[in-house]
Amino acid sequence: MDRITEEVISSLQAQVAVQHLVLLTMIKTHPEPAVLLQEWRRVLADSIDCKSALPSTSRHSDLVRERCENFAEEWTAQLVDAAVDSSTNKPI
Repeated sequence: MDRITEEVISSLQAQVAVQHLVLLTMIKTHPEPAVLLQEWRRVLADSIDCKSALPSTSRHSDLVRERCENFAEEWTAQLVDAAVDSSTNKPI
């Protein structure tokens, strides 16, 4: 892999990792995880196939769409876990 490609991929991986930590913090500190889950599902329903969140150059990529859907499913599962833990008064 050439140096420029490696730098771009490393930057994207670092950005995703930090965003993941931010979102985990938000889930753990949100006063009403069930409300957060409900809003998340509404936003997902409104952003058909994650296309509205993608740059126009990537909207027609099946691979990007598939990866977006996979990440969205992972986040939905984490939000469901947080909402269930909150409703049963388990520490997150």
